[in-house]
Amino acid sequence: LLSKTNARWLRQKQRKRWWKRNEFPRVPLDTFEDQKAAGKAQEVEWDQVSKMALLGLLFFCASFNLTLLQNMRDALIVTSGGAEQLPFLAAYCVLPASIGFFVYYNGLLRRVAQERVFYLAVAPLLASYALFAGVLYPNAEALHLHGLADGLRALLPAGLHGFVGVVTNWTFSLFFCLAELWGTVVISLLFWGIANNVCSVAEAKSVYPLLGIAANVALVIGGNYVKIINGLAAGSTLASFRYLIGSVLATSLVMFAAKRSIDVSGAQQTQEGAGGAQKKKQKPKASWGNAWQVLMGSPKIRNLALVVVGYALSHRIFEVAWKNQLKVLFPSAIAYQSALADVSIYTGTVTIGLMMAGRYVFQLLGWGFAAFATPLVMLAAGTAFFGLTLYVNSGAVGASQAVALATFGCLAGSVTQVFARSSKFSLFDPAKEMVYIEMDADEKAQGKAVVDLVGSQVGKSGASWITQAVLLGLGSIQAATPVLAGVFWLTIGMWLNAVRELNA
Repeated sequence: LLSKTNARWLRQKQRKRWWKRNEFPRVPLDTFEDQKAAGKAQEVEWDQVSKMALLGLLFFCASFNLTLLQNMRDALIVTSGGAEQLPFLAAYCVLPASIGFFVYYNGLLRRVAQERVFYLAVAPLLASYALFAGVLYPNAEALHLHGLADGLRALLPAGLHGFVGVVTNWTFSLFFCLAELWGTVVISLLFWGIANNVCSVAEAKSVYPLLGIAANVALVIGGNYVKIINGLAAGSTLASFRYLIGSVLATSLVMFAAKRSIDVSGAQQTQEGAGGAQKKKQKPKASWGNAWQVLMGSPKIRNLALVVVGYALSHRIFEVAWKNQLKVLFPSAIAYQSALADVSIYTGTVTIGLMMAGRYVFQLLGWGFAAFATPLVMLAAGTAFFGLTLYVNSGAVGASQAVALATFGCLAGSVTQVFARSSKFSLFDPAKEMVYIEMDADEKAQGKAVVDLVGSQVGKSGASWITQAVLLGLGSIQAATPVLAGVFWLTIGMWLNAVRELNA
């Protein structure tokens, strides 16, 4: 009866259905509890999207500023006093400045509220950048100790002239140190501290890879921005620096706004389990004595440490020689900044591509291919760079050919720099971490502690001390290039052998 009535009603209304296809009625949820749970799920999803957006904005701005500051600091030092200053700055300026800043940071943690630490830690860096652009750099010639420089150069050997430049051009050295602190303080310490407080372990698996892409997009945009500003500056280094530092200050205000939004939303809180706060397992600390025993007792840990040392040592040795040669082709600070900006653009682009393709490289070609890729590309491109540089420096070619060969050499060096930096997070680090998977719990804990100790001490500091020793004996980077090339090749060979044994 009902079916006939319904059919008769539809014929009267000249309709085939009760409602149109795009107007189906919404069926309510079964219970009030179901509706409440659905509402909470939507709130959680929105909170995650908001959290990711704020963190992405914060990381983008910090990485954008880092790109600008790195280009400025390298262009300023290398074009004013030469690449010979770089190892002395790393050993005697950046390290003490880092220690001093961390003392200040620890004082902030004890004396002020957690929400204010970020602002009070970043503000001194911004103030120093503004002071440099507004006061120190315009009056650098009057402030630099040129009389002292002449006396020190007469007393000290040629290999220490880089150290003389660090002392006499003290305003440039100060800016280099403060610009170097941005990456360590703002990104490594402050940003990742916020991200670790905001994100749970489950959220980090999806959010952190996207943050890496945001950072590399900032690298590409920052490199292009530097080139645009250099064009607007019309050859004036002072105008370029003021525009760029002004941009750093403006972008930092956006960082502060993002951080404030995180604080207001209440997203930044210590993540605790349902049963209460869980104590974080302390990472075992390694001493040099214990590290030596672990290295001798475990071939896998020993080779892993050699891989980490090989990357850091070869990259930093190459970088000093490449930046020195780059100055020959780009002697002015503006031109040097633009060259470094191009490298930043290509580095960000290649990194994004490798991050997207990295998982397929491991799946289709295997661990060995991924682990061998970085040292082999660095070896091929680095050999082209050092070979052409040595050939040009030998004086065996004419002036016109020398310029062309030097250009090709710097191009090969740029390829080395781009791939060394871009493969770090997409191929090198994942391949290194995969080695730990096959270890038992004790070996994994000891291995991480030992590799961190040896890698940080030997890899990061070794290149500085080696370069200083070579400069002391030969006097300049150009004269020391054959020795640096030999150290580069030996280090890459050690790195390749360690990968071969790990892949056996």
